[in-house]
Amino acid sequence: MITITAILNALEDHANRAIVQELRLIRQEVKKLRPSLPPDNQEHADALMLKLDRLISDQIVVAVDLVLEEIFQPLAAQTA
Repeated sequence: MITITAILNALEDHANRAIVQELRLIRQEVKKLRPSLPPDNQEHADALMLKLDRLISDQIVVAVDLVLEEIFQPLAAQTA
């Protein structure tokens, strides 16, 4: 039988390779699942949601940095 811990671990493993849209979907599912979990698994779910938030934030920041770099590189080349 598959345990809740195994499911949360599998979601976490998948999250490490997921894009922002997938991360948001995983977070929604974990959030819906959380109230029905025993206390130990609720803590695991909370930690997973924090990790998902960080992964989402990291990907958004990287994307913004890449866009800014694409905008400002041609400007820097023109002024040099």
